[in-house]
Amino acid sequence: MVNKWVQQSIQIANNTGYLDKLSIVYPAGVLPRRPLNDCDKQTIKHLHETGASKDLVNFLLDLTRRGRHPFPIEHPYASICRQKRELIGKNPFVFQQLEKTIMSMRVEDIIRGCERPIDLNRVMGQAFQNWLKQYFSDKGVPFLSQSQFENYNGPAFFDGKDVAILDFARQKLGYRLERGRDFLYKTGDKFVIGEARFLSTSGGSQTRDLGETITFVRNVKGRVIGVGVLDGIVWFERRYVQTLLNLRDDEPALTVLLLDKFLESLG
Repeated sequence: MVNKWVQQSIQIANNTGYLDKLSIVYPAGVLPRRPLNDCDKQTIKHLHETGASKDLVNFLLDLTRRGRHPFPIEHPYASICRQKRELIGKNPFVFQQLEKTIMSMRVEDIIRGCERPIDLNRVMGQAFQNWLKQYFSDKGVPFLSQSQFENYNGPAFFDGKDVAILDFARQKLGYRLERGRDFLYKTGDKFVIGEARFLSTSGGSQTRDLGETITFVRNVKGRVIGVGVLDGIVWFERRYVQTLLNLRDDEPALTVLLLDKFLESLG
């Protein structure tokens, strides 16, 4: 039996106005660069010119850790070293390779890399959160703190995300999620944990993200419902559509344009 939410989402996506309506949830715009201040630029230039490769990489990791700027290149070990600085001393070969890569770049390219716009997925995630709160608050559905959420009798959203939802699911609902999610909703004795994804391209990390969301939806069942709120290329790419069509009727995946209807269907 074809999942009715997947089927309806495909129909909506292929009808006139899908992207126009979607742009209300996920506004389109050119993401601004994040300029470094003159002091940081001078530090990068000085460390590069004097060959202080270790100090330069550590300085760039600190910029990343403070959250204002990305590491100048996409590099998996840089991300790990940023989060676990004690690994640098334990893995000298990897850190030396990172030094060589950075020192082979021109200063201008290092600075340009640090100033590149924020990652699109982070922007889209925040856009969804902004829309969710605005849209459902306007409809009279409250967003409540944990104590209020537990004691409230009507439909409501938990006013928190990520780690807060992870903790609530483990402590109050008996579900051990591998990581936090985007929203938690309840109606009657049912709880809905939602994961929102906007996929702008196919392949690579986008395929991984979709697969992770589908696994989540399949694993969360019963009193707690896991739902994948999916939009973008996911409804047009043949292999993605086929994967979603294989979901059972009790494994909901849908466009954000159906989220209101889905939540209302739960009673």
